[in-house]
Amino acid sequence: MPPDLHPPAALQAGTTPASAAPGASPATSAGPPAAGQEKATSAARSSAMVTAGIILSRLVGLLRQRVTAHFFGTSELADVLAAAFRAGNITQNLLGEGTLSATFIPVYARLRAAGDARRAAHFALSALGILLVAAAAASLAGVLAAPWLSFLVAAGFDDDKLASTTRIVRIIFPMTGLLVLSAWGLGVLNAHRRFFLPYAAPVAWSAAQIAGLLACGAWLGMRGEPLAEALAWSALAGAALQLSLLLPSARSLLGGLRPRLDARDPSVREAGSKLPAALLGRGIIQVSGLVDTLLVSFLGAGANAAFSYAQTVYLLPMSILGAGEAAVALPEMARDTAEADVARRNEALSRRLGASLARITVLTVPTTAVFMVLGRELITLLLQTGTFDQESTTRVEPLVCAYGLALLGNAAGRVLITASFALGDTRTPARYALYRVVVSTAVALVLMQWLDVLGVVLGAVIAGWVEAIALGRRVRREIGGLGLDQIRIGRVALLAAISVGCGAALKAALPDAVAAAPWGAALILAACGGAFAVAAPALGLFNLKSLLRRR
Repeated sequence: MPPDLHPPAALQAGTTPASAAPGASPATSAGPPAAGQEKATSAARSSAMVTAGIILSRLVGLLRQRVTAHFFGTSELADVLAAAFRAGNITQNLLGEGTLSATFIPVYARLRAAGDARRAAHFALSALGILLVAAAAASLAGVLAAPWLSFLVAAGFDDDKLASTTRIVRIIFPMTGLLVLSAWGLGVLNAHRRFFLPYAAPVAWSAAQIAGLLACGAWLGMRGEPLAEALAWSALAGAALQLSLLLPSARSLLGGLRPRLDARDPSVREAGSKLPAALLGRGIIQVSGLVDTLLVSFLGAGANAAFSYAQTVYLLPMSILGAGEAAVALPEMARDTAEADVARRNEALSRRLGASLARITVLTVPTTAVFMVLGRELITLLLQTGTFDQESTTRVEPLVCAYGLALLGNAAGRVLITASFALGDTRTPARYALYRVVVSTAVALVLMQWLDVLGVVLGAVIAGWVEAIALGRRVRREIGGLGLDQIRIGRVALLAAISVGCGAALKAALPDAVAAAPWGAALILAACGGAFAVAAPALGLFNLKSLLRRR
């Protein structure tokens, strides 16, 4: 299964009630707006801020991956790093943004919308105290259980590779504990409509790793396992730096940063009642990712590395189109559920959900076309350097093409999960996540016999669509509709054809040697982007000015 990341579309939001700034009381002629009313930006503006932060962090993340590829390529040591980071991320994936989106953010957003800032701050600090204890315990357990965890995710490795993986995991686990606390800071800032900083903060994490690799690899001449361990220590330092960027803003918003352990707080109990289902859902997703990594570990040297690089390319648009859109929608939908009139609540949720699905459709469909037709050019531009040569590019290309088919399904699934969380339903996403794991594993076990790593990826793609369709049917029954009338599918298909067609035409016109070079790939992809930028507004699908206009 593709990682469930961090992962909004920067598109025209329209002027429907669903895109109105939530939490703002209408001003009347009798006097000024209610006390405490925020000067909130439109939903499109919020999407633009999240998009900007995510694009910045993902671009630096791609640079980090490019530097990593330069030093490790698709070697066995690259396999070790991929498996170790996957194992080490258990704490982050269980306790991080996904779980907080189901438990902490909806409750905190509703408390703030009710004007009870003191109670909201008390709840946030109580959540921080509980999260500190949980993250510390999980990190310690991960360090102690590193040999077993390494075997769990990479049983196909030989003894030497498993030993190397164990050493890296022991460094990585404390890092993920720090990233969990960063996710709490992200939740606080998001609820206050501070979107750019929390999504741009991971730049510090990536930058620390880039600096560590350059300092140790390029300047000190380190190679092999010592360089891999240096990368892990740099990641730990980067996680601490990322957290340090978020805590001052959270402190200013909450009026302090002293953790509490107040289990008697009704809001804590409300969030806690949703925690088991949220942890189950996240745990199931985590198991699926670990199973994928385990299966790939049996497919020979370089398989885990190729799998990881393909996910890196996939996660750039997915982070923006899926997780980012969901991040903006969650506080807004949580406020919509405060509407006492069920019919009005359902109408507002349906319109907001439809607007989100329309935004991600406009960007995911052309991106899927690029992945399918110009996947090689993407990999050449983003990763081909040093020991990551054309042979490595050829190995990763079919995986990237397959991941392109997952974009719309996984992005829509993230938004539908957000709608469920806003409605207070954490059990349904957990149940459907289980279905996803079963389908993904079953399909992967069958297809990998003939398709190698591609079979594992296709299992994840098919399972993602199964989950999205099931979630869509469930949410539609709950609120009466998904707002799909806002999606202009014919125009979107034409936009995809125009965009990728221009890139493909330029590729055919260039000499093979030029098209295979990174700068040639950049020209081809720039032609795609230019065609998209011209065709999208001409088709009435995209308006950059609407993103930046305040309501």
